[in-house]
Amino acid sequence: MSSCNNCGKTILFGGRTVAAKRYCGAGCAARHPLLQMAGQVPGHVLQEYVQRWRVGACPRCRRQGPIDVYEHHRVHSFVLLTQWHTRRDVCCRRCGRRSQIGSALYSAALGWWGFPWGLLITPIQVARNLTGVFRAAPGTATPAFERVVRLQLAQNAIQNAGQTSSATPPALP
Repeated sequence: MSSCNNCGKTILFGGRTVAAKRYCGAGCAARHPLLQMAGQVPGHVLQEYVQRWRVGACPRCRRQGPIDVYEHHRVHSFVLLTQWHTRRDVCCRRCGRRSQIGSALYSAALGWWGFPWGLLITPIQVARNLTGVFRAAPGTATPAFERVVRLQLAQNAIQNAGQTSSATPPALP
C-alpha cells in the first residue's frame, strides 16, 4: 500500500502515477506541477515567509497571530453508514480550539449512531479533538504550516509566470 503524495490518503486500489509520484485520484494528480514547484522553493525564502505569515493576522478572526495549522476531526453515522475525516485550518490558536471543541461536540452527538464503526470511531475522534484542545500552542512553525506556505509560494510563482507569458505577444512564424 502506498499513500498519496498530495493529501496523504492510503491508496488501496487504483490511483494515478505522475513522474514516479503516486496520487489517490485525478484531483490530486492535477496538483503535481504545483507540488513540483513547491519542492523548488529555497529554504531561506521559505523561512522568511513562514516567519512573516506566522505573526500576521488570523484569516478567520483577524486577531494578530501566531497562526499555524490546526486539525479537527469529525465523525457522523447513520445505522450502517459511518464517515469520518480530518480537516486542517490555518488560523490562530483560539480559532483552532473553537474548531476542535465544535468537532468534538458534533462527533459526540452524531457519531455513535452507526454500527459497528460509529461506536468504535466516535470515542477516538472525540479524544483526538480534546487532545488538540489541551495541547500547548507550538512555539515554532509546524511542518504542516511550512507546507502550506511552500504551496502558496509555488502557486504565486506559477500565477506570476502565467501572467508574464500572457502579457508578451506571441512570436510570429
